Amino acid sequence: MSEIEKEYSKILDLLEAFVVENKDLERLETLLAEFNIFEALGAVRQELRHSDYLAFILDPTQNHGLGDAFLKRLLKHVLARVIDPPLNAVEIDVADMRSAVVRREWRHIDILIHDPANRLVCAMENKIDSGERSGQLHRYRECVVSEFPDHRAVFLFLTPEGDQPSDDAYISVSYGEIAWLIDAVQQTYASTLGADVRTLMRHYTSMLRRHIVSESEIAKLCRQIYRRHKQALDLIFEYRPDLQWNLAELLKRLIEEAESIELTLDSFTKSTIRFCPTEWDAIPALRVGRGWTSSGRILLFEIQNTPKRLSLKLIIGPGPDAVRETIFAAALAHPHPFRRGRKRLYPKWTTIYNRTLLTTRDYEDTDPDGLVKKVETEWKKFVSQDLPAIRKVISEIEWPRIPLHDETTKL
Repeated sequence: MSEIEKEYSKILDLLEAFVVENKDLERLETLLAEFNIFEALGAVRQELRHSDYLAFILDPTQNHGLGDAFLKRLLKHVLARVIDPPLNAVEIDVADMRSAVVRREWRHIDILIHDPANRLVCAMENKIDSGERSGQLHRYRECVVSEFPDHRAVFLFLTPEGDQPSDDAYISVSYGEIAWLIDAVQQTYASTLGADVRTLMRHYTSMLRRHIVSESEIAKLCRQIYRRHKQALDLIFEYRPDLQWNLAELLKRLIEEAESIELTLDSFTKSTIRFCPTEWDAIPALRVGRGWTSSGRILLFEIQNTPKRLSLKLIIGPGPDAVRETIFAAALAHPHPFRRGRKRLYPKWTTIYNRTLLTTRDYEDTDPDGLVKKVETEWKKFVSQDLPAIRKVISEIEWPRIPLHDETTKL
């Protein structure tokens, strides 16, 4: 048996051990097979959708039938850990908070609860995967205090694990606590809540425990399975089809099937796709690049595909200074279409055109099908608007003469 055959046999043994009579895997599949409306909607890790749902059940005026019960339950729970709270549990319990107003994205604050009858305001900042930006909590607190100077203020920082906030005025809250509180209020008011509301609440807490709360049964099973089958899982993970890969394949197809212009694919990976108009290959000055791609192309469009952002750039790569300076001067002379490019020429790589295809907010707020549609829309705009104008500028450049003996002409 050759070395290649031995390696192949070893890989098959690893995968077989992973899938055959794996009771942990069978249990995990059973748990994940249960239908969940939030998973079906692609809302598992979208901060905006979590904030929308929490704002809904916190709002006493909504038609969930809870009134102010969940709002009061949350306030009593979080303020119990504060040494000198603005309200104590008894005050909250007897207060009528049914006139409280819940706002989304007020002054960029995820959830703001304003109860004028009790002179109370509560601001909640919600983080799932994104981190706290520098000074963000402090700015929000100053904004709330300035807008509601005569109100008692409560500030909450909600994260999967109850992370410590940078501003001491905020109270840390975990998603595990949120799941527990929703379950508790759902059980207390089960006889008065509609079946659809109870189902939605159960689905939400189930989704939290499946995907957000680290000490769930699913999380423990995943860790246990990974420890026992690390090599097989690492191999599967390496070749998994994911959103980033699907978008890369989509863009590769769009490049290859471009209708109005023939494009040449220069290089392709999941995270980086490079291409150029085929006509540029007929320009000798654009084939004198060095130290970038094996094609020797000095000017390439580059799609940068990260898990949270997708952008399309036109980049001048390494090569003869005369050629690079000529391209850069043409770009500076035509701010349209060379938008959002660099203002100075860098020694190796310089971006002279930049178009955002997907933003971080798009990934948080849009399902995979919606992301595909947006990429297709942005691509059509690029091909019909920006690309023709860029090609025109490049075609009109008077190129410097590159000596044939120049080592940069060696590809």
